[in-house]
Amino acid sequence: MAGRIFIAALLCILVAGLAWWLEQPATDLTRRAQALAGERWFALSLEERHLGYLRTHNYTDADGNWVFESEQRFAMNPYDAAATTTRRVFAGPEPHALISARHLQTRRGRAEGVQIEASEAGYRASRLPEDGTVSSRFSWQYALADYLDFELWLAREQPAAGRSRSVMTLNFDRLEPVRRTFEVVDLDSGRYTIENGAPLTATRIQLDDRFAPTAMTIAGLFNLELVSKEEALAPRSALQAASYHIPINRRLANHTRISELELAISGHESPRTLFPAARRSEDRWTLKLRHDPRTNGRAGPEHEKETVQIPARHSDIRALARSAVSDLGDDASRASALNQFVHGFITYKPGHPPQSVLTLLESRLGDCTEFADLLTSLARSIGLPARTVFGLAYADGQEPAFAYHAWNEIFLDGDWQPFDPTWGQDRVDATHIPLPDDETAAMLLLTGAVSLRFDVLDVQFFSD
Repeated sequence: MAGRIFIAALLCILVAGLAWWLEQPATDLTRRAQALAGERWFALSLEERHLGYLRTHNYTDADGNWVFESEQRFAMNPYDAAATTTRRVFAGPEPHALISARHLQTRRGRAEGVQIEASEAGYRASRLPEDGTVSSRFSWQYALADYLDFELWLAREQPAAGRSRSVMTLNFDRLEPVRRTFEVVDLDSGRYTIENGAPLTATRIQLDDRFAPTAMTIAGLFNLELVSKEEALAPRSALQAASYHIPINRRLANHTRISELELAISGHESPRTLFPAARRSEDRWTLKLRHDPRTNGRAGPEHEKETVQIPARHSDIRALARSAVSDLGDDASRASALNQFVHGFITYKPGHPPQSVLTLLESRLGDCTEFADLLTSLARSIGLPARTVFGLAYADGQEPAFAYHAWNEIFLDGDWQPFDPTWGQDRVDATHIPLPDDETAAMLLLTGAVSLRFDVLDVQFFSD
């Protein structure tokens, strides 16, 4: 009897608690979160080719916390499948602070990412796969109101086309909230179209009347469309033609000693959109290249920071950098020493599966991206602002061509100085072409969406 009375009393308490919870007034913030609840599937495509899918799932868990999950899988070619999964968990009670966040990228069977957890002193971040180390601790704050700030703004102010708002988003590479600005570009029957113009990832998003996305365009090339689960999971048509190569009419001898190079461009009506330095001359487009090409911009705090991809503060990276520079005093000599160290430390293996910088320290095998990311990490570890540069460079294979390549820039004496650790160049030859600032042009080149050809008009070599 006592047991039945206890169970009945417990049920009464639970029912009363549930009734109290249901009677609590929903805030604007929780209404926005509830409006986005559910599972959505998007088909990812380039032109008419189905590359993969994006799945989002937003819900409250058994503890009443708000959970926002996304999973994206795609393949640019049959041998390069990639996946990205992200999970953010916010506390059920106000102020709905971020409890945890997880971001994991997998490519060719290798996974790396970051796990962020709330602690008494703020947040701490750990690398994935878990190795038992904590990379950093942070004092910044982030909550559900930050994550849904734009949706709240749309609901409250119903802004007209042309207005914009800057919101805080959690950047998993920089391990901190950063500002992104979205502009209202269209409003039709209560349904918004918004746009973010970030370089290389400019995104236009169509929203339904609950401010949930129904379609997206990324970099003017990739499309995401809300579809059924079956359509999203349909067989993919990978980009067989995306070779990242631009053929050239003849082999370039001693290409690492080329100081100036003039090329004729064919295969595109207006190559200047792809190569801003291109000029029209004698009924053809030409491109003049010089050694030590530099990209735009000044050095900023982001060029000195540690990120998931650039573990500049890791003890192994710092130890390698100190060993490489020894007692060298000036920055130029230290940058050169790091460049030559990386060139000798890694064995070049074209097409090697992508790997993290820390994994690279063990394998010591990689392609140009591994060379460049290691140099960026080493330079930042000793206080030299550095970045990895992506572009095209001459590839002297059976069929000579300009191919996808990565190298570096280190900020010295008030300017960016190029270095190529793959080829051991402190003086970068004229066959290096950085990707254009225009994100659409860059994606056209990288995806093989345009068919180009170079013809050599003139070659000049270094005299020394």
